[in-house]
Amino acid sequence: MIFRMFNFMNSRMDEFIEDKKDIKLILDESLLLQDLLMPQQQYKLLNYVKDHPEHLDTLIEYITDFVDEAYHQRQQYKYESIQEQTRYPFLASEILSKENDFFQDFLFEEQNLQYLNRLFSLLNEDILNITQAGYFSKVILTLLKKKHFKMLQYLNDRDISNLLKHLDVPHVAEIIEKVITPDPNDENQLLDKQKAILQRIMKIALNRYYETEIFDNCMQIINNLLKSSINPDQEELIKSLMNPYFFLTICYQSQRTSAYELVSNLLQYINNSGKTDYFLYFMDVAKHLPNAFTTTNIQAIPHQTTYGQIITPLSSNKLTLLQIYNLLLLSEKEEIVNELINNQSFQVITNLVMSHEFNNQALIWFDKIVVFIYQKLPEMFKSISQFLASTIIKYNTNEKKKVGSLQNHIKPGYQGILTKISNLLVDSHFTNEEWDQYVNDTLYKINSVEKRLLCDVDPKPRSMFQSIQDSTAIQPQKENKEEDFEVEEDIPEEDNNKENENEDSDLELDDDELDYELANLQEEKFYDCNEEGRLQQLQEMQQIQQEEPKVESKHKASSEEQELIDEQIEEIISDPQTKPEQVAQIIQNEENLIDDIGPLELENKQDHQVNEYYKKHDDPKNEE
Repeated sequence: MIFRMFNFMNSRMDEFIEDKKDIKLILDESLLLQDLLMPQQQYKLLNYVKDHPEHLDTLIEYITDFVDEAYHQRQQYKYESIQEQTRYPFLASEILSKENDFFQDFLFEEQNLQYLNRLFSLLNEDILNITQAGYFSKVILTLLKKKHFKMLQYLNDRDISNLLKHLDVPHVAEIIEKVITPDPNDENQLLDKQKAILQRIMKIALNRYYETEIFDNCMQIINNLLKSSINPDQEELIKSLMNPYFFLTICYQSQRTSAYELVSNLLQYINNSGKTDYFLYFMDVAKHLPNAFTTTNIQAIPHQTTYGQIITPLSSNKLTLLQIYNLLLLSEKEEIVNELINNQSFQVITNLVMSHEFNNQALIWFDKIVVFIYQKLPEMFKSISQFLASTIIKYNTNEKKKVGSLQNHIKPGYQGILTKISNLLVDSHFTNEEWDQYVNDTLYKINSVEKRLLCDVDPKPRSMFQSIQDSTAIQPQKENKEEDFEVEEDIPEEDNNKENENEDSDLELDDDELDYELANLQEEKFYDCNEEGRLQQLQEMQQIQQEEPKVESKHKASSEEQELIDEQIEEIISDPQTKPEQVAQIIQNEENLIDDIGPLELENKQDHQVNEYYKKHDDPKNEE
């Protein structure tokens, strides 16, 4: 049935073409759009239009003389007139935007330029209808895609001025973007014309920054130009953007994110292209960064959060400035780095990030910046070490605080980042009296609790065993299992009150066992919390197991003794004060039971223990 319908449509079109009837009869056909998808029928129709100029004039007229449907409804025009002014322009744009070389070459022939002139006459209007502009751009964008060089040759100063006049219309902005984007086939022949258009766009952005649509379209054109694949021979086009006054003015005047993103995209383009000398164009940007960070953003309005705290958002502008600062550091240009050191922009950034402690993106950028300075710019890291140390001592106190109307006190959002930076300072051998006291007191306590837990501990019960193994050093096993559990029950917490360390112990250790535990504590080793660190830890664990053979128990515990041991283990695991390391050690010790109770029962038993542990630790009331 569908085949017959298409056959019927084809025969009707052939009939219209052969009889040279009005183009409107073809436009009225309901299956015209489907028919245009067929190459053979598409060729027939375009060839017919090409050979009959009056029909081509009619199609262009539908686009250039478009009037919207609402106007006709208000004027109470008859149905045919409405259809002619609404559906016909759409169909005309569909026909003229087909990618056929013979038809497009026909339009660019000198004796036929009148058709393009009529199309571009639409831009002479002071105001464009957005729908009409969409039909117009569909035809022009197709010509630019297939005949880019010929279109640039055709455009004269008046056409370009008319395009720029309607820069507030997104469809026209898209045409301008395609005009100035270099085409590999153009071979730089019309690069000067493209540079002239780009400079006019920059000038419009500087002087009409207060018009949102125009400014945003200008920024989008330039940003998309930077993201496009540009010939190495066409870098002169990008050089015209290297204007420090332009960077600073558009950011300060507009206060719009798209302006800051333009500067960031330019820096990324330079970094990716390897043209590091271009970074020196941004010296003025580096000089003004402290002012940019401290300038109040009028669009960042204070508001009350759901937990009752009134905050002023950091704003996307400041986040983009953090990215710009990081990109300037990536240049590793001595002039730029010295300027950033002298204007103390890092200190400004640090204070800004600390005042927005729960902004994760800002903390991530701050972490990237500090790590890069530590790894690649040792002189700069040395110059900021004293400031970093004083900032860490001030903020990283390892104390929970009240935030808004939250009932429970919570740790500050920046504690993890500041702890990481603290360890970098320790690795760099920074020292002074106040800092050494902080390291021996506060930092030691934080590391003893969190250093292992940063190594991807999985809270899911079934994967918890392996995760704890990966993040905890294995201690040598004792000869008697029951003694092991009693000792494990008496392991003091590393970050709790001192009363838990000595006076409240239910069991006493003999001198040999006490020396053994202290030796283990002193030899405790922390590993980097990455894949390489975990692999290193696993290798050392396996080496320990090979060097220290397992000591078999002198006798197997009876069933009654085992039940008593299990009860003691349950009490330890159910205690909210029990740490993950203790649970991991218990599970490690229980692996000796695999011959007695079998691997499946042992796995079920361990799963049960881990589940019981998390039931007690998921309750916020049981938190330390």
